[in-house]
Amino acid sequence: MENSSKSVAIFLGLAFVSGLIGGFVGDRLFSANFKITSGKFIEEHAYIEDSKIIQAIDKVGSAVVSILTADTLDPMSLQIPTKDDVYGGTGFVVDASGLVLTNKHVVLDKKANYKIVFSDGSEYLAEFLSEDPFDDVAVLKIKTDKKIDFPVVTLGDSENLKIGQRVVAIGNALSMYENTVTSGIISAKGRDVEAYNDYGAIQNMSGLLQTDAAINLGNSGGPLVNLNGDVIGMNVAVQEMANNIGFAIPINDLKSVIASIKKDGDIIRPVLGVNFIMLTKAQAMDLDKSLNHGALLVLKSSDGRSAIQKGGAADKAGLKDMDVILSVDSIPVTLENPLHKIIKNYNPGDTLAIQVWRNGKLAEFKLTLRSNKDK
Repeated sequence: MENSSKSVAIFLGLAFVSGLIGGFVGDRLFSANFKITSGKFIEEHAYIEDSKIIQAIDKVGSAVVSILTADTLDPMSLQIPTKDDVYGGTGFVVDASGLVLTNKHVVLDKKANYKIVFSDGSEYLAEFLSEDPFDDVAVLKIKTDKKIDFPVVTLGDSENLKIGQRVVAIGNALSMYENTVTSGIISAKGRDVEAYNDYGAIQNMSGLLQTDAAINLGNSGGPLVNLNGDVIGMNVAVQEMANNIGFAIPINDLKSVIASIKKDGDIIRPVLGVNFIMLTKAQAMDLDKSLNHGALLVLKSSDGRSAIQKGGAADKAGLKDMDVILSVDSIPVTLENPLHKIIKNYNPGDTLAIQVWRNGKLAEFKLTLRSNKDK
């Protein structure tokens, strides 16, 4: 009986030890397996993401072009001039007929000779067509005697972009390295900024996308692309004295430009005929404690000029310097929905109800929009 009890005790002891060892080994095996699985997941995830970036570049790259301006370029020749003669920028083809979208600060000289260079090395002369009075946007048209269907980008939707969404910027970096690719994320939306373009000029812009994808000099006018290869913005400027802070015009703001060019051969926009700055809540309350938003009609200069264009829609309606436009047809004018974005939804000739704050009092004006082509 005693021997039997010892046998049972030994058996139970061995079983207990075996259980501990088994549990320990099982835990180690599970842990090791988890680490391997986790590592494999991370590796596969990174591989998929990298593959998407590559696919996005492949999809859009053939329609991204370098834009060269040469003061001494012979219009009858496509020979690349010397570097001292060349200023560079980037653009992308939005129509197979050869319409190229870029920044207007890339094509400041409307009579200059422009050359379009595709990623495959093919070159074409181009002419200036039009520029947008609201945004830093211009359109060129490729000139060719042959029937060519040029590669075009696919336009995405910038309205539903998410903060943190991965994006790719493509451009003619430093005006020397065409189709340079940088990647990053959407850092913010709806930015109103005072930034610098390729020529060092200050740009006051509203409603921009902010990204940490590197936007170098020469990238201006190039596309900002999502991982599907759809263009969701146009690179426009960088923040001075900052690293990896770049800005792009949302592509939805540019779709009306493309439609206007295709329809009229020109960019036709409704205009108020004012200069303004969007007010933060603090700035609005400095004017009047009852205010928390609006567009202040003011010209940011010290030369005494008025913010109201003489003979323009606002002038004819009776608006004055230092008025604050609070709403348009009952739509509040805010940082998230700035004045120029609201006006873009109308057509020349439309009549609007404008609510204005003036010297502590509210007033309403009827205003008929004019066209940017009206003299």
